[in-house]
Amino acid sequence: MTRKPILIRHLIFWLIFISYELTFIHFTVGAMGRLTNFLVFYPLNIVLFYLNAHLILDFAFFRTSKPYLISITLTFIELTAYLIIKFSLDCLIASPEHPIVKHIKLTEVYAVTNIWRGFYFIGLSIAYWSMLYMIRFRERNHQMETEQLKSIAKTLELENKFISVENAYLQNQISPHLLFNSLNFIYNEVYKESADAGNSVSRLADLMRYSLVSADDNRTVLLSQEVGQIENLVELCRMRFREHFHLRFRKKGKLSTVQILPLILITLVENMMKHGDLGDKKYPAGILLELKENHLHFETRNKKRNTNLYPNTGLGLKNIEKRLSNYYHQNYRLLTTNETDFFIVNLTIEL
Repeated sequence: MTRKPILIRHLIFWLIFISYELTFIHFTVGAMGRLTNFLVFYPLNIVLFYLNAHLILDFAFFRTSKPYLISITLTFIELTAYLIIKFSLDCLIASPEHPIVKHIKLTEVYAVTNIWRGFYFIGLSIAYWSMLYMIRFRERNHQMETEQLKSIAKTLELENKFISVENAYLQNQISPHLLFNSLNFIYNEVYKESADAGNSVSRLADLMRYSLVSADDNRTVLLSQEVGQIENLVELCRMRFREHFHLRFRKKGKLSTVQILPLILITLVENMMKHGDLGDKKYPAGILLELKENHLHFETRNKKRNTNLYPNTGLGLKNIEKRLSNYYHQNYRLLTTNETDFFIVNLTIEL
């Protein structure tokens, strides 16, 4: 609710309240006080009302560990200050015919009357504050229930999505199983006619199985497993291009002692074979894999093709860098060097 409607409601309340009191006094006592008194003392009582609700009670119950003790103490101080201000104002606007000071010295009615008046507005203030507190409490509970329902709905939505993805995954398992069974049949038939062709089919099946399993698993694999599939890919290309394929693969270190995020190194090699010229015997492509303690250095170097059958969009390297950043955070460095005739990729990972 905006401030303007709230302010109007408060003004209407005080107009009704003051009208009620003045009417009650007129019909019961039969006399009305001076207008100056009403213009001075009603604003004082209204200030007492809001000061008690929005300052003292809010502070005592929302900012202290002993709300009741603090609120009683502050209310006593507030009431004392109210009486002093009320007495001072009475002295200022007192009628010469009825001096207030003499009246107070002669009777205790003045003190009792004003203390009761102060308690009256403080009581109204406590009722008003209690009503506000209940409204806030209900709104907060409603908000919490709404957030809880949203959380439940979100959880159910995620569960439904998970079930859908799981069903799609199970359905998609039919295709890989069918593919591998078919490749096994082709391997058995082809191997009878040509051992090289049979070995090619076997290596291709291993590569595809590794790619599918690694893509479905976010865990790391042994570095030796990744290297084994790189060797499969290299041998497949060597069988395909034979004397027109020139590549050197050098490995250093104990590759079976560390884990690595899968499909990173093999993707770099695949990009090199796809976009590089590996048919020049004078400038053979090179792969260097070096492991020292927990530091992995991987480098691919290849001659650039004069004509590229596959447009280089750079998406492969971007995807690799995104995966590296998500998993290794700041513990890696990927650099590419695009020379006139050669393209070089250097990857360093702190495992």
